[in-house]
Amino acid sequence: MELTKSRELFDRAVKSVPGGVHSNSRYRNPHPVYYKNAEGAYLIDVDGNRYIDCIMGNGAIILGHNDKEFNDRIQYYSRSGIVTGVETELSIKTAEKFLSLVPTAEQIRYTNTGTEAVMHAMAMSRAFTGKTDIAVIEGAYNGWHDAVYVSTWPDLLKAGDRTEPKSLPGASGLIDEVVKSTLVLPYNDLEIAERLLTVNKDRIAALIIEPTMIDIGYIPAKKEYLQGLRKLCNDLNIVLVFDELLTGFRDSPGGAQSHYGVTPDLSTFGKAISNGYMLAALAGKAAIFETVTPGKGTCSFVGTYNGHQVSLAASLAFMEIYEERQVFKTLQTRTEKLINEFARLADKHQIKARIQGRGGHFHWYFTDKEILDYRSATQSDKRAYANFIDAFIGTGVYCSPNYLLHHAISMEHTDEIIQQLVEYMDVSLQHATSIKAGL
Repeated sequence: MELTKSRELFDRAVKSVPGGVHSNSRYRNPHPVYYKNAEGAYLIDVDGNRYIDCIMGNGAIILGHNDKEFNDRIQYYSRSGIVTGVETELSIKTAEKFLSLVPTAEQIRYTNTGTEAVMHAMAMSRAFTGKTDIAVIEGAYNGWHDAVYVSTWPDLLKAGDRTEPKSLPGASGLIDEVVKSTLVLPYNDLEIAERLLTVNKDRIAALIIEPTMIDIGYIPAKKEYLQGLRKLCNDLNIVLVFDELLTGFRDSPGGAQSHYGVTPDLSTFGKAISNGYMLAALAGKAAIFETVTPGKGTCSFVGTYNGHQVSLAASLAFMEIYEERQVFKTLQTRTEKLINEFARLADKHQIKARIQGRGGHFHWYFTDKEILDYRSATQSDKRAYANFIDAFIGTGVYCSPNYLLHHAISMEHTDEIIQQLVEYMDVSLQHATSIKAGL
C-alpha cells in the first residue's frame, strides 16, 4: 500500500506528539498510519487506502462507524445545549436503561474512562471492607493505575512460579510499594486462588477480574471458577469486581455476569456502552454505593465530566438500538461463522491454530494446546501469527500485529464482509504455510 502521506504526517506529528500517537497501542513500525474517514466496517487512511476494520476502537464501536440512526438519536437527546457539570433527566433515563439491560446491578455511576471506574471501585472497596490492598489476575489489563497495572503481560522469566506469581510493575514510573502490595493470581485456577486469598484475607479489599480475559486475545472463564470466586469472596469479606470494559454488551446483553450467571459486587463498563463515545461506568450493589452517597458515606466520587451529556446521549441511543436490532444475536452468529470457518481452513492448511471469541470479539491463537490463562496464551506461536497477520494486513484488513491482543467486528460487518474475511484468512494461511515450508 502507498503510505506517503502517513509518513509525512508522522514526520510532522513527532515534533509535537511523542511517537506521533496519543496512545502507545496505536504505534506501528516503521510509523503509524493516519486515517481520515470511517464508514460502516471500513477505515480510509490519508493515502486513500481502504481497510476492513477488525479492531473497531478496541471493541468499543459495536454498531459500526458513522451509523446514521445512532448519530441522529445523539443529536436528539443532546439538544438541550447542556454539556457537563449538572444533572439532568437524561442522566436518569440513561441509568435506568442500563440497569434494565444489566439486571444484576442495583445502582450505577458514570465516569469517563475504564481506569477511572476501576480507581473508584478500589476506593469504594477499601471504604466498604476497611482493608487496603487489591488482587488482580496475571496477564490482565485493568487500567494504568499503580495498584492494577501489575503483572500485565509480564515477562515469564521474572514472573515466578505459576502457583504464586510475583507482583511485577506493568511499566516504569509506578510506585514500587503499591505494586508489591497487589496480590497476583493465575486465571481459571480456583484452588490456587483459594489458597492465596485465604492467606491474605486480612489485607485484600477487592479482587478485580475480567470474567473473560480479552486483552490477551479471548479466554473465557470456567463457570465453576467464577462461581467459586463468588463464594470465596463472600466468605473472606472481599469485594468481587468484574472488569466488563470489554465484555459488556458483547458476551451477552447483560455482560459476562449474565452469561455466566455470576453476580459481582461491582462491575466496570465502558467501550461498547456508548458505541465509541468517551464513557465508562461503575455499577453494582447499593450497599457498596452507600460509601459514596452524600450524607451516608465518606468516600469521594467526583469529576467535572462525570455524566457528560453528549456521552450519555450516545449511550442511551446505543442501548435503544442495541435492543431494537438484536445486536448480540447477530454478532454472535457472525463470530461463530469466523470461528468455524477458520477451524476448517486451519485443517485444510494443516496449521495448528484456532479462533476464540464471542459476541463480536475474537482472536487467533496458533497452537493446538488449550488456552486457559496468560501463561498458556504465550505458548501461541508468535512467528506463525506474524506471518499470517502480515498477509492479512496486506489484503486490506486493519488488525493487530501483537499476538496477544484482541479483535472485534461490528453490526456493519455484514455476512458478505465476513465471507470476504474468510477468503482473506484462506490466502493468509496459505502464505503462512509457504513461509513455514521455506518456499
